Amino acid sequence: MPAPFVDPRPLYETESPLSTRVGAFGRYLVVDEASQSLFDDVTREVARHSPVLDIGCGVGVPLLPVGPAAFDRPDMVAGDLSIRQLRSIGMAASGPPPGLLQFDAARLPFRAASFGSALARHMLYHLPDPRTAAAEAARVIRDDGLFVATTNSSRSRPELQDAHTEAATDLGGRLVERMSTNFDAESGGSKLAGSFLEVRAEPWSGVLAFPGVDEVLDYYRSAAYFEMAFDTAADRARLAGRVAEILRSRFGDGPAPLTVGGAVFICTGPVR
Repeated sequence: MPAPFVDPRPLYETESPLSTRVGAFGRYLVVDEASQSLFDDVTREVARHSPVLDIGCGVGVPLLPVGPAAFDRPDMVAGDLSIRQLRSIGMAASGPPPGLLQFDAARLPFRAASFGSALARHMLYHLPDPRTAAAEAARVIRDDGLFVATTNSSRSRPELQDAHTEAATDLGGRLVERMSTNFDAESGGSKLAGSFLEVRAEPWSGVLAFPGVDEVLDYYRSAAYFEMAFDTAADRARLAGRVAEILRSRFGDGPAPLTVGGAVFICTGPVR
């Protein structure tokens, strides 16, 4: 039975939750050699397919270093449903503002075959049905175009997820599915297959090498499943305290690495 959809829109009324997660990946992500080679290869391939559309660009910097950021290329159009995320990019930009638009990934405001490539990085799980965005991506890229989607594995960050489940259960909190289960490394390929003739899934793996539990907690508080566990700030503070106890029993006062991984889906042959 599919996991219930977790609507991310209330969480993204400000840019801070997403900025916190993107910042954590930027500072602490360490990947193996094969994953880094994959990221580099896909980024070069995207650059060969111009112009580029970034669907659901968030705060303008992707969690994984796959493809260009919103600031990188003059031939790039980036957009997001959240106007607050887009404003945060404009405030951070130095030089001419990037081509930013507010749009819904399920109803892209572009003519067919307008782009050489399109990216959906860690965002397809934000849609009730990711297939709608995949179909739109297929519509707006050329016949020889490229679509790249990134996501997590269903078991990414098990150390934190297990601590959260234990703590929320102990305290009588509400357990919800992580958003990424709506489009994860295990299920994503089947949700793209109807829109592209070829869907290649390439795994990536690494660790978020947090220097300590306090940094993990900053990251944890930005997660939807933390925010939705309790209705009051006081109860969420109790939850964070209990998670901290569990993590410190495992990691002590030293580094607190979280195991991460997922897939990069490389799609060609758009089906109209």
